[in-house]
Amino acid sequence: MRPICIIPASGASTRFPRKNIALFNGKPLLAYAIDEALISNIFRAVYVSSEDAEILEMAQDYGGIPLLRPSELKSDRAQIRHVCLDILKSIVCKEFGVLGIPNPLRIAEDIIAAYTVFKQSDAECLMSVSSYAHPPQRAVWMPDGYIEPYFNIKYMLRAQKLDPVWRCDGSIIFVKTYTFKRVGDFYGTQAVPYFTPKERSIDIDYPIDLKLAEFLKETRNEILY
Repeated sequence: MRPICIIPASGASTRFPRKNIALFNGKPLLAYAIDEALISNIFRAVYVSSEDAEILEMAQDYGGIPLLRPSELKSDRAQIRHVCLDILKSIVCKEFGVLGIPNPLRIAEDIIAAYTVFKQSDAECLMSVSSYAHPPQRAVWMPDGYIEPYFNIKYMLRAQKLDPVWRCDGSIIFVKTYTFKRVGDFYGTQAVPYFTPKERSIDIDYPIDLKLAEFLKETRNEILY
């Protein structure tokens, strides 16, 4: 059975109001996400979960299946796992899986490549990861107004001497639904990584992030063509 796609698209973003309908190279972010999911030709259905009537209408216009969130998931603090678990209560999907797509630079090429990695593994889950710009082990904070290592002074070393660590960037998630329903989370499953190229792993939290994403996409197109 082909997997389903779930696109969480809240209209209640506090850091970037109406983010999901903001224009990305002249097209709404939501439309870009739906288009790339459809172009990949992997999914049997592309669902868009939102509490926002305008977003749900746009989802249908671009070929997605709109799903109204229940009242308890209408806050922008609702986690993707909770949204997906709610959707799976009403959707029959016996094999895999769920794909969360909050990242507008996620393209069909990445979806296909990630799904290939997932199918070829014996894992229950796949999550996309990307590298940090700077080693997070060397984070500092100011609990009393003075700079101190956040973790431990032993980690204040040259980057080359620290263990490489990654962050789950949330741009692609595949998971076997029966495992996800049982565990209730993406963590806690046997998960394999998909390494997202840095230029396509940008969190769109503020309007300036959107401008950077547009620049990187244009630069990539120039290199390719």
